[in-house]
Amino acid sequence: LAAVTGTARPATGANSSPIGAMRYVAAASPAFVQRHFAQGVGAGTLAQAPSLVFDRNDRLQDRWVRRAVRKQVSLFAHRLPSTQAFVDACLGGIGWGMNPWHMVHEHLRSGRLVELLPGQHLDVPLYWQCATLPLPALERLGRCVQQAAGAELVR
Repeated sequence: LAAVTGTARPATGANSSPIGAMRYVAAASPAFVQRHFAQGVGAGTLAQAPSLVFDRNDRLQDRWVRRAVRKQVSLFAHRLPSTQAFVDACLGGIGWGMNPWHMVHEHLRSGRLVELLPGQHLDVPLYWQCATLPLPALERLGRCVQQAAGAELVR
């Protein structure tokens, strides 16, 4: 009956409204960056350094790389279908990945993680889609989602 999605076009019988964007940062441990990007972050070093993907449909890393180096790069990737596993793998030096900012900002602040290219984040717009049924519970849920989105997402 309702979902937060990255798709703006509403599903049949639903309304869609923007709620903000999830900010992702390309991050890795300092040791990983020193080992794989000592000569800088570019198409060649990105092609050689292990990256992390959620699943075979995850294109965040590809999108970030295309924007950062202005070309398509084939990435070597480990699949980790867990956002917390992404953070843990980055902290452990297994690879670099696109991490939700709200999950890694303390690690970035402390230096346990570093951005591959500081300031080059990727904002993914999110939408609240809800069935057009007149259900008070759905209306309350929508207000709660909007409030939480206002506190956690970028506008």
